[in-house]
Amino acid sequence: MLDELDTLCERPAPDEAALAGLRYRLTRTSGARRKLIEKLCLELQTTLPEVEIGPIRALRESNVAAMTSSSDHIGTWSLREIMKDWPGYCHASRQIQRSMRDQIELEKTTLYSHL
Repeated sequence: MLDELDTLCERPAPDEAALAGLRYRLTRTSGARRKLIEKLCLELQTTLPEVEIGPIRALRESNVAAMTSSSDHIGTWSLREIMKDWPGYCHASRQIQRSMRDQIELEKTTLYSHL
């Protein structure tokens, strides 16, 4: 979905319907992913030795920060604002996409060895 958003931002003008649908799906998917990550982290914190819990705690904190950043982005960039400032939105979107990709990579690095 992030690639789809990137492709939409390459267009000279916004496609409001496509953007609304994609943002909805991305919000739902990201929320579900965050809930799953939180659940996994909580489970690992109860089963891992104390010396291995630090990265799990850090991931939980990062997850909260990412959620806050995403909420701020969505709050700032309503569809009305996007229509008024397409280039500004695309710039902000690329930044949040980069942040989301970094968060997903951190989740992989932290959790995959425990799954």
